[in-house]
Amino acid sequence: MTVSPISKQAFTTMFWRRLIVGTGLALFFAWLAMRPQPGADDRLVKRDFLAMGTLFSVSIYRDEEQPAADAEAQISAVERMLHDYEHRWTVDGDGELGRINAALAAGETADVPRPMRTLFERAARITELSQGRFDVRVGALVRLWGFDDETRFRTAPPEAAAIERTVAALAAAPKLDAPFERYGPADGVLLDFGAIAKGDATDLTVQHLREAGYGNVIVNAGGNLRASGRRGDRAWRIGIRHPRPDASHRLLATLDIQGDEAVITSGDYERYFEYDGRRYHHLLDPHSGQPARGLQAVTVVADNGALADAASTALFVAGPGHWREQATALGLDKVLVVEDSGRIVVTAALSGRLQLADGVIAETVP
Repeated sequence: MTVSPISKQAFTTMFWRRLIVGTGLALFFAWLAMRPQPGADDRLVKRDFLAMGTLFSVSIYRDEEQPAADAEAQISAVERMLHDYEHRWTVDGDGELGRINAALAAGETADVPRPMRTLFERAARITELSQGRFDVRVGALVRLWGFDDETRFRTAPPEAAAIERTVAALAAAPKLDAPFERYGPADGVLLDFGAIAKGDATDLTVQHLREAGYGNVIVNAGGNLRASGRRGDRAWRIGIRHPRPDASHRLLATLDIQGDEAVITSGDYERYFEYDGRRYHHLLDPHSGQPARGLQAVTVVADNGALADAASTALFVAGPGHWREQATALGLDKVLVVEDSGRIVVTAALSGRLQLADGVIAETVP
């Protein structure tokens, strides 16, 4: 699950707190894949920068004949591309999605610019396949809970009546529908692509670098990872963090990338507050308006980041009783889940590829 784009002022205010408390942990485990190794050569070119409300890391393992300066120039081009992408998909403001949301708030129908229609279509398809467990129309509910901006986190749940009104408005609103040229009117709807946009951004980054001649790359968007190729004579290695880390268990497992894959985790530890001894997190069920219950984390491995990003949310909302059928509906067979009880379950297609951390036990299911 990705974090919705936020204002640059708000991001500046809370960046270091987020880095230390949340994203920093995710990046630590992603760093396992990219940290210097004994005897490592200088063919790895890496850059970190801020984009889409988080820290992006882009690494290229260049061929010997590819100058480092050229690789660095391509990463700079990616950075510019991602800043433009962030502006387009930010919920509020003068970007394209911000203007769509302003039109909806005014009771109008909004035009969807052509460059946005592909992601609108993909989001609509995943909403259909997930029976509404993933839904980009959920922005008003996210805002009601205060999970759209860490600078104003709640300390208690919203009033039940307010949740009911917001859910009712979502249920009554029109769905995203082909040809995705216009949307609305949709009273009470705030579009928020935060649960798919970071994954899509990693896809676009890998595509850009491939077209520039770089086939061995890894992209880390605040713990949302997309990798292609290899790092020299070995695979890119990804660390999957433990949702309840302690001194003995910081990792659940490591995974070597096979060719071209995205690895994305949604967890109840990313954005949450506690009230009366209960954790309230940002992975909201659009049907109930409440944080989904039953799981601590879901990791999805897929061949593209947008699907893995949205699917990790849908499977988390599906919960322990339905995540497997939800994965099947989305065409996914590589999934790892951690239940509230601490039980770890992994699908057979992924189980054989994982290197479980010492002391970690996982049950394999078809």
